[in-house]
Amino acid sequence: MHHLARYRWFSLLVLGFAMVSPVRGSSMNGRHSFSLTTFDPTGKLGQVERAMEAAAMGTPIVAIINEKTNGILLAAPQILPSVFMVDDGTARFSSVAPHIAMTHSGISADGRVLIAAAQRLAVEHSYTFEEAIPIDLLLEEMSLLLQEYTMKPGSRPFGSTLLVAHLPSAVSGSDPDQKPQLFRIDPSGSVTLLEDGVAVINGKVSEDTKSKLKELASQSTTSKKIGGDDLKQLCDILQDSISPKVFGKMDAETVQLPSCTLGVSFTPKNGLRIQRY
Repeated sequence: MHHLARYRWFSLLVLGFAMVSPVRGSSMNGRHSFSLTTFDPTGKLGQVERAMEAAAMGTPIVAIINEKTNGILLAAPQILPSVFMVDDGTARFSSVAPHIAMTHSGISADGRVLIAAAQRLAVEHSYTFEEAIPIDLLLEEMSLLLQEYTMKPGSRPFGSTLLVAHLPSAVSGSDPDQKPQLFRIDPSGSVTLLEDGVAVINGKVSEDTKSKLKELASQSTTSKKIGGDDLKQLCDILQDSISPKVFGKMDAETVQLPSCTLGVSFTPKNGLRIQRY
């Protein structure tokens, strides 16, 4: 009995030491990982950085502004799960309000939640105040939602990046000379105005893609209409910049899933129009 008591005491001592000892290892980063919302000694939040990495793994999105017609062109690849399907059920581009469109890249499920939240905000504001939701208010509320999940206990950040297209001239009574705008919202909640009129979300594109997009944007400012050839050129630039493996090309050695390119024209007159190429 005496030896049994000493064995029990030793077991409790080892168990207690294991409970209070910090967890070490490459996956936990030491004692600063006991909480998802704890800063490490360098001032970084590991969960936010991992959310940024998850968002960067999504399909690329490109967009340009047509200043002459106050319109925006967008494009993104869509990899289909089967040759018998024309859509995978996830809307890449969504209308939030008559003057606001939104797209997401990263974890599709997180993107759908964020798009639904933005649409709900727009509908509630329109119902309450009988006006279209201002872009500043929508960006602020979406930023607060994303930032909340970087510090909320028992939750994780959204692994999705949002691209917001804004057409000020689509709102009745607004200044018709206001130019379209493109905004990027990161998983951390930070909002960035893309002032050069060209957006490239995620890095699965070649280095000269942005220069080609700027050239196309400058050419489109002199055209009389948006869409058509400009939209086809935008999709061609995106297709050429993505590797065959990502885009699902088939050859004799390997068979990839079929894919297409979604081209979107967003104008004050016609709203959001999606074409497949």
